[in-house]
Amino acid sequence: MKNGASRRDFFTSKTFSLMLIVAALMALFTALTKGAMVNPLNIRNIFKEMTIMSFLSVGAAVLMLSGDVDLSAGAIGSFAGCVLALALMESGLPAWICYILAMLTGTACGFVNAFLVNALHFQSFIATLCTSSVLGGVGFMLIGGQGLKVKGVALLNWLGDTKLLDGLLPVTIIISLVFIIVYGVILAKTRFGRSVYLCGGNRQAAYLSGLYPTKLSYILFMNSGFLASVSGCIYVSQVKTAYANSITSYQFTGLTASILGGVSFMGGAGGMSGCFLGMLVLSVFYNGVTTMGIDYNYRTIFNGVLLVLGLGLDAVNARRKTRRALRRSLAASPAPNGRED
Repeated sequence: MKNGASRRDFFTSKTFSLMLIVAALMALFTALTKGAMVNPLNIRNIFKEMTIMSFLSVGAAVLMLSGDVDLSAGAIGSFAGCVLALALMESGLPAWICYILAMLTGTACGFVNAFLVNALHFQSFIATLCTSSVLGGVGFMLIGGQGLKVKGVALLNWLGDTKLLDGLLPVTIIISLVFIIVYGVILAKTRFGRSVYLCGGNRQAAYLSGLYPTKLSYILFMNSGFLASVSGCIYVSQVKTAYANSITSYQFTGLTASILGGVSFMGGAGGMSGCFLGMLVLSVFYNGVTTMGIDYNYRTIFNGVLLVLGLGLDAVNARRKTRRALRRSLAASPAPNGRED
């Protein structure tokens, strides 16, 4: 009975639905591109497409699970990339210190977001939009609109260009997959992960049960900033140029992947497996569109439509959960005058 119920739950789950969508998109684009879609080099490109997106998606997913949202991750990542490029070309510091400095910059930006939300009581989307605007402007002031090229840095070249298995597996893909697995284990198997879900489900109840939602909020905003900075550093390592808005276009892509993967915008529901599959759906579609030579703007349209659908489904599911909880509460309540009907 348990095995049958488990199989039934799996086949009706969002994970299975996303797997079907990935398979359907692969089959469709394979037919339309006459097999080019499943070329090993193209499969590599599908996962490479996910690399920058993955860090933003993981940061967005973990923060949304706690009930907050970060709309500044793309700007933080771009700014951290600018800091990395300037440090590498101007400071004379060892490359590994420059990378750490860029990641600390992203983490500090996350702390500022957390301070605005928790100390000054801004709504998270307002606070992070403000941060995004400020960082975008500062980034343009630092390096201008033409960007800053980075040359002759061994660590940057190794990180951006190294490929294993005869050139089929870039090291950046391995790094992104490791991050996804580690965060998945943290959320699913640790006390810290459970506290994230509890705070997202009901912050007041979490506080009464001995958790510290404010402390957790600081940690998760700083984590989002850190992951955004990793994304920005990898972007600079790959293209050898820093721009003030280099990865801002990935901001809503990361959010879309998380929401599409089942992470609730209301908090308290979702996980890394769904987030990964959400990223894979977007990456397969983007790659298929590119392989067919279709206008790039269709990517933006697809991303926007999926974001609207994901948010709509999230709102519908939230209402269903509320109605189910209300029915259970009414069913458990005694009838008037103590009579049971």
